[in-house]
Amino acid sequence: MRSAHAWNRFLAATAAATLILGGAAACGGDDAADSRTTIRFDWWGNPDRAAVTEKAVDLFEQKNPTIKVETSYAEFNAYFQKLATQIAGGGAPDVLQMDYRYVREYADRNVLARLDAGDAKVDTSGVTPQVLSGGTVNGKLFGIPPTQNTQVFSYDFAEWAKSGATAPKDGWKWADLQAAAQKIYDASGRKVHGIGDFGGIEDWFEVWLRQQGKALYTPEGKLGYTAADVVAWWKLSDGWRRSGASTPAELTAKVDGSQANDPVTQKKATSGFGYDSGFTPTSWETLGREFRLAPFPSDTGRLGQYAKPAMMFSVAQRSEHKPEAAKLINFLVNDPEAGAILGMSRGLPANGTVRDGVGGKLTGPPLVAFQYEQAVGPKLDQAPPPPPKGAGTVKSTFQRVYDDVIFERTTIEAAAEKFLAEAQKAITP
Repeated sequence: MRSAHAWNRFLAATAAATLILGGAAACGGDDAADSRTTIRFDWWGNPDRAAVTEKAVDLFEQKNPTIKVETSYAEFNAYFQKLATQIAGGGAPDVLQMDYRYVREYADRNVLARLDAGDAKVDTSGVTPQVLSGGTVNGKLFGIPPTQNTQVFSYDFAEWAKSGATAPKDGWKWADLQAAAQKIYDASGRKVHGIGDFGGIEDWFEVWLRQQGKALYTPEGKLGYTAADVVAWWKLSDGWRRSGASTPAELTAKVDGSQANDPVTQKKATSGFGYDSGFTPTSWETLGREFRLAPFPSDTGRLGQYAKPAMMFSVAQRSEHKPEAAKLINFLVNDPEAGAILGMSRGLPANGTVRDGVGGKLTGPPLVAFQYEQAVGPKLDQAPPPPPKGAGTVKSTFQRVYDDVIFERTTIEAAAEKFLAEAQKAITP
């Protein structure tokens, strides 16, 4: 599926090729267009991302007249369904957008080419070093993140000030957040919760684990924690829910990633955890008020957050045009002009020079997110290795089993044991 812009590019190229062919036939010469190398570039996204991506591809073709790029995009689920079919049939695109949770699986199946050696080598000298490990499997680079994000705590600072809650500050602890959330609930006449219940979201559990010196997965792709860790985390959140500091079960169970079911958007909670890339130009309008951003609380002195690849670019192992594919990735990641066109369409640029250029032109919520990441950046850990196959199932299982906890259908200890057994099964080959 090509955007209207891409179709116009195709028609123009076809018309130009026709004229050249006519001239070549008249003089007995070769068609210069036939000497161009054609590569395919597929990604997931929406029409807005497609529009700027096509503009960047246009610029790439202008700067590299010997390379033609055919493009296609789809929504996330449809994209990976199509990609699986293409790979099975031996027809994967030369350049493909890759997700953090799938890169290990595809690399292990020899679908992806190395990007740190050989014909597909890409310059990564300007990319944030911490984020590159997210595309590295067994010491080899298979995915390069064009952008990065990190975890964030966001709060309605006006409501916090009105209730007398203490705002986040450097070195704040989980008890500080709990006290602030409780203050808000009590000051509102027990109508507005201080924070959305965070216990069932594996992403936030991961940050807490890392604060304890542990991880979701070991470098070998095994679980990096025990049932006791899950029990400790769920007992932490359980107390908040029971006191009203966090949202009750009936609200939490409806959370599905949509704005319509988000208790913060509904103004039933004043704060929550998320990713800074989620702050778009319309965020304040969607939320109905402005927010401030802060790092996670920590009881250990370790922040636990890391520079996370928002997505990656990879090259297919079976591509017959690896140098040209690598050149396109290099351009999209490192070229300042490409960065100016792409802006924040995929998140904060991972190339520092490009990021500074883009950041200087931001306003509103994206500027707040940019300033937050600039401030917290020096404290971020290196991204963990890509998770094993089955990690997506583990993540959804974590939330599903947590529902049993908040509705008190089982004990926390029994739920943790049940979850761990299912998680082990999901990632076992």
